[in-house]
Amino acid sequence: MRLAVRSAAVLATAVPAVACAASPAAADSSEFVLLAQIAVLILVGRLLGELMQRIGQPGVIGQLLGGVLLGPSFLGFFWPAAQHALFPPNPRQMSMINAIAQLGILMLLLLAGMETDFGLIKRIRRAALSTSVSGIALPFVCGFLLGEWLPAALVPQPQYRLITALFLGTALSISSVKVVAVVVREMNFARRNLGQIILATAIIDDTVGWIIIAVTLSLAARGRVDLHSVGASVLGTVLFLIVSFTLGRRVVFALIRFTNDHFVSDAAVVTLILLLMAGMALTTQLIGVHPDARDR
Repeated sequence: MRLAVRSAAVLATAVPAVACAASPAAADSSEFVLLAQIAVLILVGRLLGELMQRIGQPGVIGQLLGGVLLGPSFLGFFWPAAQHALFPPNPRQMSMINAIAQLGILMLLLLAGMETDFGLIKRIRRAALSTSVSGIALPFVCGFLLGEWLPAALVPQPQYRLITALFLGTALSISSVKVVAVVVREMNFARRNLGQIILATAIIDDTVGWIIIAVTLSLAARGRVDLHSVGASVLGTVLFLIVSFTLGRRVVFALIRFTNDHFVSDAAVVTLILLLMAGMALTTQLIGVHPDARDR
């Protein structure tokens, strides 16, 4: 199980940099190409991850670097034919590797959640909250002011300067909870107070980030803040978190205990956990706290 999660985590961190490849092409999707992509991503991610660990850095840094090297910024620039052959700019082909990446992300977040000590987080909630607020506020203000003071020549659409400023503030203030979880695990901080503070801060940052993104997207799409859509997203997120941390925990414990006591198969509990993970992921999709859901 852990080996599968680690392999999926390599894909989850390396693929996004590659998946932004180029414009669509008319090539057909291919399972052979998909397997080649997975093999190359695992190989490059593992080798560069090993290199980073040997110099005292988290392996995820090497995996992210592998995504950049295999993407259009490096391989596509110096050897575009090879990059297009391995990662065809075909929406169907890209959706196949993206599906693998999304599964890897879910597995990674599942593992991070299983290693999170909510009792400890409850005891250090003040430190986590103050760290999160200060970690968001200062970078967001700096990014927002940068967007407001940028010369008009550097702003794609000067009439939408507010959108640019909000985007820069959000980009600078929000950390990826997925990458944070990997770093905490690889640095062996998951069972320490520091690691739990970092994870709790990342979760809070992610929640606040979705609220800011909801406001920014509403402004970009309608020229004003759509209180209905933003309110629905914020309310849905808050209710999801409240139910998950209260009633949801008891239901999950009861289901796991029932499965463990009444099923013969050793994999029954793992199957249940994966089903619960899928159900939670679908719920977040429905309430709109995911980029794909917002695009629709």
